[in-house]
Amino acid sequence: MIVGVLFGLTEARRLRRDREERAALEAVHAMLTPAFADTFLVVQNLRDGAKPTEIQSDPRTLQAVRSVGIVIEGLGYAVFERIVPLRIVDNLVGGNIRVIWRKLRAYVEHERETSGSQKTFEWFQWLAEQLDNYDQGKTSLEKGAHEVYRDWKP
Repeated sequence: MIVGVLFGLTEARRLRRDREERAALEAVHAMLTPAFADTFLVVQNLRDGAKPTEIQSDPRTLQAVRSVGIVIEGLGYAVFERIVPLRIVDNLVGGNIRVIWRKLRAYVEHERETSGSQKTFEWFQWLAEQLDNYDQGKTSLEKGAHEVYRDWKP
C-alpha cells in the first residue's frame, strides 16, 4: 500500500510538471508570433513613463500597446492560477515585462481613471509587481542569463 501511495504521489508530481511545461510552451508560442514581435518592438521603443497622449496619438502605437498588454494580461492570470510558474515567466520574459510595465504604467493609470475601473491590465500590473518582488530569480535587469549562466553545462 505504501508503494502505491508513493507511486501515486510521484505520478501526480510528474503530471503537474508536465502541465506547467505545456502551459509555459503555450505562453512562449503566444509571444513568438511575428505579429507579437512587431507590436512588442513598437512598445519597447517607447520611453519609460510615456504620456498617454503620446500613445493615443499614434494608432499603430495604441494598437501595439493593447496587443502586448492583452498577452501579458493573460500570462499574469495564468501565473496567478498557478498554471505557469512564476520562475518560468521570470526566466523567460521577466525582464521584458518589467521594462514594458515601466513604459506603460502612466498610460494604464490614465485608462483606469478615464474608465472609472481598475480592471484595465490588472493582471499585467500584478505580474510586473510579482516579478519585482520575486527573490528567487537569478537574472535581473542588470544581469542577464548570458552572464548568470555563463558556466552552464549540458
